[in-house]
Amino acid sequence: MNTRLLICLGAVFSIAAPVSAHHNFAAHYRGDTMIEHAGVVTEFRFVNPHARVYIEVTNDDGEVEQWMAEGDASVALRRSGWTPDQLEPGDRVHIVGNPSRNGTNTMSWDSITFTDGTEIGGGDGRVDERMQILDRALAEFRAQRGR
Repeated sequence: MNTRLLICLGAVFSIAAPVSAHHNFAAHYRGDTMIEHAGVVTEFRFVNPHARVYIEVTNDDGEVEQWMAEGDASVALRRSGWTPDQLEPGDRVHIVGNPSRNGTNTMSWDSITFTDGTEIGGGDGRVDERMQILDRALAEFRAQRGR
């Protein structure tokens, strides 16, 4: 009886650990508020679970602040054509997204635009971009099947 109980508990805990690693956007960012920052990229991390862009922003008082913007996972970005050098130190960008709940200089980005007006997207929750990827894949599949 004790052996069965230990096996069951072991199974439950082995399943629960990976589940607890997932996090919800709403736990970290305010979905009801959008903010914007223009700045200079200091670092781009093309990583999982979320790509990160670090920028220097000059605030209203003329002081330079460091901000981190979190986007989609690198695996999802790669499917959209992104590369690890999509953003480079020195790039000037305008980022729109949701501010952190804890008041730190972090945000979840919705869109990133270069100074020439080129928008590159890539934000967390990119529904339109993901639908385009799925539509292309479905069209290719149908073409292969002769439909």
